[in-house]
Amino acid sequence: MQKLIGFNIKRNKKLLVADIIKFFEVRGYELTDVNALGLVFRRGTVLGNFIYLNPIKWNTKVNIEIIKKERMDYDIYATYHFSTIDPFLLKEENEYFNAETNAFSKAIQEFDVDVDQVEQLALQSSNSNYQYMLISLPIGILISITLLFLINTTIEGSLPIWIASIICVATTLLTYLSWIKFKKQ
Repeated sequence: MQKLIGFNIKRNKKLLVADIIKFFEVRGYELTDVNALGLVFRRGTVLGNFIYLNPIKWNTKVNIEIIKKERMDYDIYATYHFSTIDPFLLKEENEYFNAETNAFSKAIQEFDVDVDQVEQLALQSSNSNYQYMLISLPIGILISITLLFLINTTIEGSLPIWIASIICVATTLLTYLSWIKFKKQ
């Protein structure tokens, strides 16, 4: 998912760049590229998307573009690339991503950001993911057991364990994704 935020600021460029770098480093990002157009920050890992429920630990890339309009007058564009699947985005995750992008604008323009609020939204998102998993796990297992029972009664012999395991995992995952879709509506 991608989010773009832009704003204008009148400030010395060296101080502006220093403030941007400080903001992202405090938030746990790592500066990975600096070029004539701007800065690139990264946080989290691709593996973190699969292991952690907390969106703070997910793979995120931020491209900052600084465009000079006049002397000490700059347009700042921040493009956040959150590694999540849009159709299965939880409401709490979306609120966190919006707060994350707005925190950057507020911090640079007004020198004011409520980090605790952003962290709280990330925690709520993590808790929602956990609750959805707890709900979908028994339902998915029940559906997969029913499905495996029906398959085993219609075929001769029995289903190999590795195929049954794949069916169980796929059914539980589909139940989780269906539950998210249902709750979004």
